[in-house]
Amino acid sequence: MAVSLVSLYANFKHLIRSQVFNISSRTLAAIFAGYLLAATACGLLALILPLVAIQSTLTAMMLSFSIYAAAVIWVFSVKHHLLAWRDLLTLSGLFYLIILLVS
Repeated sequence: MAVSLVSLYANFKHLIRSQVFNISSRTLAAIFAGYLLAATACGLLALILPLVAIQSTLTAMMLSFSIYAAAVIWVFSVKHHLLAWRDLLTLSGLFYLIILLVS
């Protein structure tokens, strides 16, 4: 039993370090965490831009496409895929907390 757990751990460790897992994790981070970052940034910008409500909403929505593109580029430029997840989710959480404080 102990031998099989050790070999299972070794296989899992090998999977985590594989290139396929690295690229898959970065892709999922770019799609989902990047979208979450763009959505929370859009909501925050819509609240804090000093324009008429409809203009600030449209401006924030247009800027969210640039934020999403920058997040996707950034995910594939960091050294480790876990840093991408951590930073995107941290920024999203920070933006959400600021939205809660402002509104």
